Amino acid sequence: MAHEKQSSTVLVDSIDVFPWNEHFNTEIPIIDEQHQRLVLLLNRLSSHIALGSDDKELNLIFQELFDYSVYHFQTEEAIWHEYLTRDSLEIKHKEEHNNFIATVLNLKAKENTHPTSASEGNTFEEVLSFLISWLAFHILKKDKYMALIVQAIQSGMPHEQAKIEAKKQLHSGMEALINIILLTYGNLATNTMQLMKEAVERKRAEQNLRLIAEHLDQANQYLEKQYTDFISVLSRIIEMRPGIKCGQSKYIAGKALLVARNLGMAPEKVKDIFYAGLLIQIGKMSLPDTLLSIPFDVLSFVSKKKHLKHSVEGEALLKGLTKLNGASVLIRHQYENYDGSGTPDGLAKQEIPLGSRILTVVRDYITYLDTSKTKEARDINNAIKKLKAGQGSLYDPDVVNAFLDVIKEEIDIVDDLPILNKSWKRSQLWDTSESRSLASLVIEIPLNKLKLGMKIESVYFDNKPYIKNCIVDEKILKNIMSLTENTGTEPLIKIIF
Repeated sequence: MAHEKQSSTVLVDSIDVFPWNEHFNTEIPIIDEQHQRLVLLLNRLSSHIALGSDDKELNLIFQELFDYSVYHFQTEEAIWHEYLTRDSLEIKHKEEHNNFIATVLNLKAKENTHPTSASEGNTFEEVLSFLISWLAFHILKKDKYMALIVQAIQSGMPHEQAKIEAKKQLHSGMEALINIILLTYGNLATNTMQLMKEAVERKRAEQNLRLIAEHLDQANQYLEKQYTDFISVLSRIIEMRPGIKCGQSKYIAGKALLVARNLGMAPEKVKDIFYAGLLIQIGKMSLPDTLLSIPFDVLSFVSKKKHLKHSVEGEALLKGLTKLNGASVLIRHQYENYDGSGTPDGLAKQEIPLGSRILTVVRDYITYLDTSKTKEARDINNAIKKLKAGQGSLYDPDVVNAFLDVIKEEIDIVDDLPILNKSWKRSQLWDTSESRSLASLVIEIPLNKLKLGMKIESVYFDNKPYIKNCIVDEKILKNIMSLTENTGTEPLIKIIF
């Protein structure tokens, strides 16, 4: 039993419900040191909850955590008081500390009144969930702001100016990133606690080392899926920012992954490319809306330089997230040119990470098709011509060839689309030379949802293209319905929304 208990402890200690990373640093050493101590105690408490430790042991850890929280608050308040005496921020911060203490005591009183049981649930978990959410929010949004003010005052800046400067540093892009981190940590804590519990139960039930190894492998796959899901959600949230094209990152990640496999890259490198593709635009969170809304090629020289810096900003935002170290490097070098004329480091040829060379080709291809790079959108054939023209200067020739091989089916579909039947001559066609942004959604709809006036992107029967680029009129609607009835085949209809 002792060996089993020790093995279970090692298992849960390998997983943190509150993983620390550099985004939580305030740059005030004593505060950062105490925050990390609090996080360590939180993770210890979660481990013992997962292990099913008895109430006496849990109470000892909880009391240590509570006492250290009070001690930490006193340390913080002394620093804020020295620089923000009688400021409303100091008073409000102290009130939040007091409210925290009161809430934790109330939750603990509930535990004492209603002892833990399998049917009633574990109040310690409720306390833990509150502690994680509160601490993550307090550090990222409150303590970092106060610390920025103190550091500004220490540098000689006047009191009120220091507050203004601190707000500037916590710009809208960082605010969005903070909210993402807070949401992620809340979900991560819940999922990880459940995972830890399941791991312990399985560990205690299995004595066979082979079964334990299998379970750990399953746990790693589960965590990997959770992480991939988080990256995908983060990518979609980034694209909600005005001026950032919706759907680009998913396309870049998917095609770059296929190109990487086509070139025989190792699985771990392929994963880095996939993550980098999903997060390739994260650095744009720090750019103003006005800069994001203008096609790159028509920007002034100064604005272009500012725009290109989002690759370095993207790397900085991901710093400290171990799983994204490889992806962050690829994001940094996405604007390096094959001939060495790019930015930020002027790397050339094989000096540029292969993943970055792949992302560059796929990114430019999709931006040629919409208006994020050029003032006017290009069709597929012209986008391909641009890639080929850049071989050896902007792009790695081998990567361009591999990419063209990956999108061969897309090229074939465009080349092989049939000419519209004579009966369609009177149908209104929408001009494909018009600017078309990926912010406009291409969505699939069933036939019964197709209405007059809708803009058709394409209609397929049995994977064969039938029509494209039409505005629905009565004749088109009637013909599609008739063909559906005669063939007994449901069409695949995509419209521009």
